[in-house]
Amino acid sequence: MQKIIGINEMCNLLQKTERTIREDIRRKPQCLPPRIVVPGSSRLLWFESDVEQWLSSCRVISRQYPVNRV
Repeated sequence: MQKIIGINEMCNLLQKTERTIREDIRRKPQCLPPRIVVPGSSRLLWFESDVEQWLSSCRVISRQYPVNRV
């Protein structure tokens, strides 16, 4: 079975407050990884593997720009 993480772990991983994550879920859910919706529960849960994949997809590889030397 996949490991499930809650809102506290998400706060630590994303360096965001619980309030910010809750607001993002309501206002712009596309800015967060897909979450698990358990019928009859209001808990915010995610599969750890989904979060890791989502974070990897957000990675930006910086470009090396030439240095202009005068």
